[in-house]
Amino acid sequence: METNESILVRSVVGLDDRRVIGKMRELRVDCDTLAVSHYIVASATTTAPLVLPFDRALAVGDTFVTVQSRENFLPASDGSAQALIAGGFKLVGVEAYSRTGDKLGAVAGYEFDPVYGTVTSITLEDGSVYAADTFVFFAPEFVFVDNGAKTAAELRSSGDVVAEETVVEEVVEEAPAPSAAEVAAAVAVAATEAEEEAEEAAEEVAEEAAEEAASDLSAEDAQLVELLVGATLVDDVTSEDGAFTVKKETVLTREIVDEAISHDALLLLTLAADL
Repeated sequence: METNESILVRSVVGLDDRRVIGKMRELRVDCDTLAVSHYIVASATTTAPLVLPFDRALAVGDTFVTVQSRENFLPASDGSAQALIAGGFKLVGVEAYSRTGDKLGAVAGYEFDPVYGTVTSITLEDGSVYAADTFVFFAPEFVFVDNGAKTAAELRSSGDVVAEETVVEEVVEEAPAPSAAEVAAAVAVAATEAEEEAEEAAEEVAEEAAEEAASDLSAEDAQLVELLVGATLVDDVTSEDGAFTVKKETVLTREIVDEAISHDALLLLTLAADL
């Protein structure tokens, strides 16, 4: 394959003339056949460009484009030749659009078959490439290609819009909004669970504190703690820091004793207990 740019490095050689006739300058494309129709060649001997019909070129090689002779070019006086030079369809620079009418960008280049001239792909300025099977048509004003987007007519005929609406309705029916009563019940359950978790956490902290306190007791104090549990106070007890207070006639529990230990009030508790 060749591109509109790679062909420009080729010079044209006439086999009968045995010399270079000129160098490739531009291409012209036929909008009806979607193929390269003419080569515009810069003459090697004059300043006037030459027009070579695509089907009169013998071949495109890796170095030269060959023709049989200079006679394969259109005469300089030919009106069609002058029209092609001045305003033939170049394809490059033309805006491309999708079948849905969306602007895709200008054509930056294209690839073509050097044997048949067929344009095999176009490349837009953003780098996107559209192969020949996506071409809708070429025209001097614009190029249309199929970029895969569905037209409104195709959407209506396939029922896609209706199907999408049905799915939305089904989702709404399957997941109705909760009532105010359901929301209130859910909030109450969440609050109860939070309270229970807080109580459990507090109990765990108290147990850990008791275990730590007990682990620090001597054997004698540990025996004393066992004696105090279940005893009754005959006097009020207040720790020196004032943070621990137990009233007279209170029956001591392990929790009370452990709290007394944490406030250095074990001795006070022992003196006030009826053992």
